[in-house]
Parts: sequence; C-alpha cells; structure tokens
Amino acid sequence: MEFVGNKNEVYDAVLPATEQYPELKISEFQLVFHFLSNETEAGILHHATVARVTIHRELFDTMAEFENLDALSVERFGETDTGSTLYKQAVFAMTANFLVENQLSMNATKEAAERQDAIQAKADNCLVQYRRAMDLLLNGEETYRFEVV
Repeated sequence: MEFVGNKNEVYDAVLPATEQYPELKISEFQLVFHFLSNETEAGILHHATVARVTIHRELFDTMAEFENLDALSVERFGETDTGSTLYKQAVFAMTANFLVENQLSMNATKEAAERQDAIQAKADNCLVQYRRAMDLLLNGEETYRFEVV
C-alpha cells in the first residue's frame, strides 16, 4: 500500500509556456517544496495554475513594456536566468502557500494547535518568498523589507 502523493513519486504535470512566460514543471515544485509530501499531482497543478494566473495579472502592466520574461530579465538583471528563477519562485511560493493554508483549514482541532503554529509559520514564509520575488521582478531591486511578525 502506498500513500497518495508519496514523496518518492515525481509528478509529470507541466504548466505550458506562454508567449511571455516559461513552462513550469510540477516536479520542480516538488524539489523545492518537498515538505508538502502528501499533496496529489492534481492538487498541486490546480493551485499552481491559480497562482500563475494571479502572478501574470500582477505583472501585467510591467510585462506590457517587454516582449517576454527574458527581455525583462536582461533589462533589469543583465541576463535571463534571474527573471526565470524569480518567476518560478513567485509561482511556487504562492502555490505552496495555497496548499499549506488548505492543510491548515483541514487540520483545525484543539489538539493540533501546536502543529497549526508551525504550519502557519510555513505559510507565512511562503508569502514572504513570493512577495520578495515579485518585488524584484516588478522593480529590479528589493524596495520593501518583508518580515513575518
């Protein structure tokens, strides 16, 4: 018997590239956010899709000035890898936050209060990672200091 979302199973799902943005492999998400071992491929893919739409909308005005993410990256950072890395960080961190928040909502019992605090700290950290990546993409530098309080 094997658990759904077994950590050893590498998912094949991909959010395809668009005109402006690179493809996103769910397997890359699994490598970065390995603490989410019980998530199904469909669940991760769903939340990643929603996160990507949210981020595309947030970058809409900024991307209007550029042909694609590589062009933005070259303008802001002098090469293409940084833009792609920050984009993936933003999408994956928001996806992880969605998944962790979902776990929190399903885990709300009096006995789980201590665990809830740890899970909430993970969710908050994911939001900080997302916001820092977006700040760099939008401004080419960090313009805010983000802290979990």
